[in-house]
Amino acid sequence: LFESQKMDWFPSSFVFLFLALCIPSTECWNNGVARTPPMGWSTWNHFHRYINASLFYQTAQAMVDSGMAAAGYEYVNVDGGWWAGCDTGHIHRNSSGFFEVDKKKFPNGIEPIVKYLHSLGLKYGHYTDAGVSACNRDKPMSEYYEKQDVALFVSWGIDMLKLDACARQEGPEVVIKRWHDLFVKHGRTVLFSNCRNGCQTNRNGGWKSWCGAQTNMWRTSTDICSTWKCVMHNLDTLKGRGHVAKPGQWNDPDFLELDNGEFKYTGTQQNIDMNEAHFSMWCITSAPLIAGNDLRNMPKKIKDILTNKLAISINQQYNGDGGDLLTADGLAEVWYKPLPKNQAAVALLNRGPTGVAMNVSFSDLPVLQGKTTCTVENVWAATTTKTSKMFSQASVRPRQAVLAIIHSCM
Repeated sequence: LFESQKMDWFPSSFVFLFLALCIPSTECWNNGVARTPPMGWSTWNHFHRYINASLFYQTAQAMVDSGMAAAGYEYVNVDGGWWAGCDTGHIHRNSSGFFEVDKKKFPNGIEPIVKYLHSLGLKYGHYTDAGVSACNRDKPMSEYYEKQDVALFVSWGIDMLKLDACARQEGPEVVIKRWHDLFVKHGRTVLFSNCRNGCQTNRNGGWKSWCGAQTNMWRTSTDICSTWKCVMHNLDTLKGRGHVAKPGQWNDPDFLELDNGEFKYTGTQQNIDMNEAHFSMWCITSAPLIAGNDLRNMPKKIKDILTNKLAISINQQYNGDGGDLLTADGLAEVWYKPLPKNQAAVALLNRGPTGVAMNVSFSDLPVLQGKTTCTVENVWAATTTKTSKMFSQASVRPRQAVLAIIHSCM
């Protein structure tokens, strides 16, 4: 049930918490996966539709060699562009209605890639669209071909499916339930990722109980892009949503943009701050940690951010809430996530253009139960201090997030 490589620094008592939460009900699909926020990598943010089999073999090896696999990253995911006829407007399906794979990109098909990933202890994530056409208008996509597509994907041995929503004709709940039921019928456990088929914050009716009952994660936002403004926009869709996250069902503000676009590593302090802030906010909100950069050519600093054990432990632990905004003063925000054993994670986020003093009172963190003398572990500064009444920073730099774990309170 639990992946040892994700949990190797967690106390064994956490297992009870995971088992006690998300029992089978109408509000949680307990299919045994995503008991912690999923971790992995996806093609789209960096490569878009310019993909091939070599990219998957090389990326899988890079995930292992870089230490990312040991840190808990396990899914290696394709996104759009794998089908025959990509960008021609016409998707090739055979006489029985089954997808054909682009043989120029994947000469031997998808199955050998899946088998290779499994041989490394990794998992394969696939992609399709719930609509009649793909987002680039190639058609016919998966709507009205669901039976063939699920049967094909299961035959390949996929471990995860991201289901997009471009050109969907039917209502989101109807479509999602159909896919859910087909996976159950085929008997293969698949992490089901809902991309914009309902469930978004302030769009398409918002979150409903079926979002968690039928899928393991759902997009809260529009597509992410590699700018600070866009990342902050997607973060905003998590405000007020922490209470619906739990083992087996997670809010998804879209995949990570570290080392892409405005976040492309340059070595400047602000660039480092931005990459750390992006990762910090996905960690403290229990968002899936799906990297989107080129792992084959990854700067050491980016690797160090993506594999930081304390940051990942904040993301992977759960104690009744996925993490949420606590207070805001203009562009200065305090985010909070309760952790097991009366511990708290906090992020002091400065979204603004100038430095600002920030603090959070221990009395405002319910999980500390009124105790006011605590040990604070600053994740990115790698410091540990004992302090009373509050955690404060004289100056949080522009576009910086100070991420910390507060524990051992008296």
